[in-house]
Amino acid sequence: MSRHLRFAPEILARLGEELVPHPDLGVMELVRNAYDADATICTIRLLEADRAGGTLIVEDDGTGMDEDSIYDSFLLLGRSAKTSSPITPGGRQKVGEKGLGRLAALRLGAHVELETRPANTPGHAHVLVIDWTKYDSVHAVEDVPLTVINKTTSEPPGTRVTISRLREPFAEADIKRMARSVLLLTGPFPENSPFRAIFVSEEFDKLLADTSRAYLDQADFRLFAEIDPEGYAKATLHDWRGEVIHEAGHELVALNRKRGGRDVHLPFELAPRASLELWMFLKGGKSLSPLKNSPDRDRVWPWLDVVGGVHLIHRGLRVTPYGDPGNDWLELNARRTGSPEERPSTRTAVGRVVVGDDAQILQPKTDRTGFVETPSFVDLREFAIRATDWAAAVRLKDAEVRRREQVPKTRTRMKTAEDELRKTVRSLPPRYREIVERQVNTYRGETQQHVRAVERDLRLYRTLSTLGTSTAVFAHEVLGPASRLTRMVRALGQLIGNKVGQETYDAVFDEPMSRIGRSLDTVQAFANLSLEMVKKRKRDAADVDVDEVCREVVKLFSPYFNDRNISVKTEFDTQTMRVRSTVAEIEAIWANLLTNSAHALLRQDMPDRDREILIRTQSGEESVVLTIDDSGPGIRDMPIDEIWSPGRTSRTDGTGLGLTIVRDVVEELKGKNLAFETGELGGARIMVRLPAQPAPAAIKPPGALS
Repeated sequence: MSRHLRFAPEILARLGEELVPHPDLGVMELVRNAYDADATICTIRLLEADRAGGTLIVEDDGTGMDEDSIYDSFLLLGRSAKTSSPITPGGRQKVGEKGLGRLAALRLGAHVELETRPANTPGHAHVLVIDWTKYDSVHAVEDVPLTVINKTTSEPPGTRVTISRLREPFAEADIKRMARSVLLLTGPFPENSPFRAIFVSEEFDKLLADTSRAYLDQADFRLFAEIDPEGYAKATLHDWRGEVIHEAGHELVALNRKRGGRDVHLPFELAPRASLELWMFLKGGKSLSPLKNSPDRDRVWPWLDVVGGVHLIHRGLRVTPYGDPGNDWLELNARRTGSPEERPSTRTAVGRVVVGDDAQILQPKTDRTGFVETPSFVDLREFAIRATDWAAAVRLKDAEVRRREQVPKTRTRMKTAEDELRKTVRSLPPRYREIVERQVNTYRGETQQHVRAVERDLRLYRTLSTLGTSTAVFAHEVLGPASRLTRMVRALGQLIGNKVGQETYDAVFDEPMSRIGRSLDTVQAFANLSLEMVKKRKRDAADVDVDEVCREVVKLFSPYFNDRNISVKTEFDTQTMRVRSTVAEIEAIWANLLTNSAHALLRQDMPDRDREILIRTQSGEESVVLTIDDSGPGIRDMPIDEIWSPGRTSRTDGTGLGLTIVRDVVEELKGKNLAFETGELGGARIMVRLPAQPAPAAIKPPGALS
């Protein structure tokens, strides 16, 4: 007697609701089935679904199914209909998959009724009922018979799936997610789709109202890029008028795609044929479009809050989760954080990657959350990322040209304004002219002084920028050799020890070899410090924990301090307060104060006492105070108020810029800095007061216990 594979009823849960993470993903699979049935509209209804026992109805006006299709397609799990017939009778590319998402939707309730009315037999309907509770008492799935009932009907062709006695309520988050998925199924773009999905709910109606108008005509830039069947790319960047302002062939879009270490502009040969379209918007006064003053401009930003991001349109329908909140699959936000100039984010741009995929190259994940990260998908994503990189590069170049052109134009406008002012003053009656001329000359003098001060600061920070860039390059280059030298010193020590014996090694070689090791540790520490402090993410504004930043800076400095026998003690007390700043600015304060103290402790006139640094932080009601004491010789050789001036230093080889940077950062943060000749440890004391506010977790709600 022959036998067959059988499946326990538990497999239904494993392949259904347990495999698909959110119920809305299963529902969307039913909507995709409607699309494959050449429907023009699909409607989703939830009845009393805010609690268990509710009902879900998904209905379409498609071509329906005959009895054979129900058995061979609807009830057949694990095989995609796209394989045998990828095109629908209406000419659409099929998007439905292996039926697992559909199974997940059908398993949402205890009872399912399918009614389908095939277009090729008008007046007839087929009804299938699935009672999932019957599977609880059987040994195998095949033990529950399913029967299709035929009946007559006056309804037009289409299919209705009713899932009742819902096991779980639809949570608010599920409804919001499904409303957005349904709304964006064909994307927020101007083309009229032959298919529309409707979710009967307040949330959907609200989103529909918010997105009823597409504001793509308000975009400041539009990027269009595409790859041909051989994988070669091209791109164009358009301004707000729609005119092409830049073009790129494959060699620019595919810049730095390497093979064997050589830049050979590799084609995106594994990706399916695709196109990218990205509409970018500039906020505030940065917009170049005359439409920036139109009433619609203020409506763009709430619209982008709903539709923003880059969506992936595969075979005519949007694929979840690409473009969903939190899914930055093209790294727009990450790349903007790293280099914010002229780059879009998911909140200032909306776009789509459109893929026909006739050859079915992309592989959907089983749980319906996008595509498997195959080499083909990776190539597709890299194409889109590199196209946005190219657009950012040419926009940055244009912005730099505008900036450079602006300087002489500004001077010309200032000269013109000054000439007009002189004419106006000369036209005044004599008794007023002298008074006005005196005030104008005073104002001009103050303005010139201010300009000279700004120019001095600009020169100073150009110097600092050059210094920082050079240091970062040096740090990057020195880390590799320093690591190799460290390993070589350790190996050399072991070799010497083996040759001369441990006793001789300890007596003769241990101390010099240890000094070499500590010196290499110091070199690596400063290299790491330089690279750590120039990380771009640290330049984002945030509520900064000054204690935590100090701990990290001290940790980075520790090899240098250890090598020079400098002891660092800390007393932190600002855990409940935060400074609105950037990590980079607070790091600059701590690093320069520590460097200043360390240099004092290494001076020739250092008193005969231990080398110590004491760091304290204290919280006030609206501020934090940072104090750093050292046991050095104190502030001497110059007036105490001059230590903050650029170039003022007691070291012959010093730059005199460290405390200047501290001063400028503190002033920018509306704080105050103080210096004392001697402090608690006998050396100098530097204090910094910064405005602060309670950390969110430290704010007690009304009525909270103290």
